[in-house]
Amino acid sequence: KNAGLWSSVAGGLLGGLVGNLITNQKRHASCVRLFEIGRCFKRDPDAKPVAGYEQTMKIAALAWGPSDPEQWGISTRKVDFFDIKGDLERLVAHPALEFVPLAHTALHPGRAAEVRLAGRAIGWIGELHPTWVHDYDLVTAPVAFEFELEAVMPRALPAAVAPSKFPPMIRDLALIVEAKRPVAELLD
Repeated sequence: KNAGLWSSVAGGLLGGLVGNLITNQKRHASCVRLFEIGRCFKRDPDAKPVAGYEQTMKIAALAWGPSDPEQWGISTRKVDFFDIKGDLERLVAHPALEFVPLAHTALHPGRAAEVRLAGRAIGWIGELHPTWVHDYDLVTAPVAFEFELEAVMPRALPAAVAPSKFPPMIRDLALIVEAKRPVAELLD
């Protein structure tokens, strides 16, 4: 089962991200955001420094689950292509960034695009193909992107921030009352 997806994204980072997503889903995570930076290998007889292999540094990200944390003010919706496209645009932050429709075996037809910078193809973005979503028993399809890291090198990458050690506050209620009012009266 793994060989099919891995071979369709050979030379990339998506396979590892999907594997981590599956692990997180089995642990009942409701919202998953992952990224990876790594060297990808592609056969090229003229490549240097290792003869026969081109070694490109790439960055990839995957998002799955609700687009925003649960809250009173907005209804819950799953993360979609346009959420991740916005993340990619902020990361690259270049006026010559464009997205062109793409047919990719690992990505949903009609929900995938080639990422180009100044007319040069640097990567892709899209929703995982429904076949893979079904085969991996995912509740919904993740959305991912992958592109050459060199494209964002002139821009500083955001610094990682440790997550809070306190549990998240999902519901909060504030009451404004007279200072003289007893608490028991409010609880009743």
